[in-house]
Amino acid sequence: MILNAIGCLSSKLKEKITTLLTIDTDLDELTREHEIIKEKHDVTIIPTIYCINPFDMECLVNIFNNKIKSWSTYLKNTVDFDSFDEEDKYVCNICDTVISRKSDFIRHIKTHGYIEPVSNTKLHQAFIDIYNYLILKKKDEGELINLYKFILNDIDVQFYDCNDPEYVSRIFDWENNRGCSVEALDIIKNPILAKILDDDKKIYVYNKWEKLKHTKNNIYKQNFGQKIFDIAIQIYNNLIKRTINHEELFRNIINNHDTYGEVCKFFTIVEELFSIMDKISNDRFGRLINNTPRICLNWEGYMWCLIPIIYVKKGVDSKLIKLMTKWYFRNLQFRTRSFNNLCYSNRFISISNEFLSDNSIDYYSKFEKCLVDNKNEIIDNNYQEQLKTMTFKSTNATHILLFLETCINTDIHTVPLEHTLEHIYCQKDKAKLTNPALLDNIGNLTLLEGSNSNNGHKGNCSLGKKPYVKKRGNYLESNSKITRDLANEYTEFGENQIIDRNIQIVKLLDEFTRY
Repeated sequence: MILNAIGCLSSKLKEKITTLLTIDTDLDELTREHEIIKEKHDVTIIPTIYCINPFDMECLVNIFNNKIKSWSTYLKNTVDFDSFDEEDKYVCNICDTVISRKSDFIRHIKTHGYIEPVSNTKLHQAFIDIYNYLILKKKDEGELINLYKFILNDIDVQFYDCNDPEYVSRIFDWENNRGCSVEALDIIKNPILAKILDDDKKIYVYNKWEKLKHTKNNIYKQNFGQKIFDIAIQIYNNLIKRTINHEELFRNIINNHDTYGEVCKFFTIVEELFSIMDKISNDRFGRLINNTPRICLNWEGYMWCLIPIIYVKKGVDSKLIKLMTKWYFRNLQFRTRSFNNLCYSNRFISISNEFLSDNSIDYYSKFEKCLVDNKNEIIDNNYQEQLKTMTFKSTNATHILLFLETCINTDIHTVPLEHTLEHIYCQKDKAKLTNPALLDNIGNLTLLEGSNSNNGHKGNCSLGKKPYVKKRGNYLESNSKITRDLANEYTEFGENQIIDRNIQIVKLLDEFTRY
């Protein structure tokens, strides 16, 4: 790219660099790949380097055939692009228009035929940045020749000529192990694309791979698409493992005589797993642990249990989702082992693999037994006593009450997740309590609509710091059964009532979270 930019700025070096870096389609012997490029792009100059990524390849062809221009070629004046200030102006070398902002200048030169680089490859912008840098340094012909000689004679370039796509991928990995590491899935993508000869199919796979891999999720924000890829490729191989070896797992796709067909099967699995996550998020109990990043299962719970089971079952298992949700809220507020612990993970993986091999087994009982066998007995035997003394932060309290609300309502009722946390005994009167810690006990907390309803019911934002007797009427009209029951039971609410309700709520939570 640097040599080509030098050739663009030096008439003396242009022909020499073109001969060095390209193939003449009329004079040189062409490979099969070169023939495809010549036919597709209808050009006489083809870069000697071949890119697996079809967008990179197209970009290089356009660059070497002078179809890519930098916006700086339209400048009449040379400016420092990095330290441009208000006194500098962009002057168009075609019509002498003076413009202050770069974005406006680029918009202007589009009327003269300038085409901005596309975003499907980074090579366009890389070439333009290199070109602009040389312009900024104001290199004359002699300096460009010296730079050309330095690159050719004094830089050690390691060149590998290899026809084995798998080994090429390894080299790609080895040579990119410094600085910003190349992701394993990007390394794996190369040999897959290399096995697909049809360019249209290659572009389809590239676009689909990138789209699916970069799919977002509001709860599992960190590399969600890649997480789903890791589960999908294990399901494709019909074996769940604790560790992920992408090279091994994708070998069956790469080595298949129909790599394109197999990678399409893999994409189908990925899309189904995205659909499963959506279905879990819409399940009556699953939605409670998919509402905020602070209240969610360890990803291992999905990877080694819920997703493979539901995929094979071909239908959402609400009973299994409820079991996992009960486990989660049973252990909320306590320090306990998570699903990435070996005591859970090994059994989860074993059960899921059993079900992958034989979908008639009773996987539910096996998962339930695993959860029971690994209970923290100290927590379990003293659950009510410990929970009664705990103080709750807003997110935990809101969702554990949403869980309770879901349990005490009928199956046909959908509990609104927009409920906000309401302190029954007003926070401004905390100092009046003999034990101020009671203010944030679960007994003093309930659910309430956040805003006013159209029928006149006051939401949390309007009730403010009113005493219980003035809020009770609104509690009676609330959509929350927990809050209506509270208002029906208590005509006044003070320290004794907090203690009494604390016992009631904790007892209910103990009942509904048991597994």
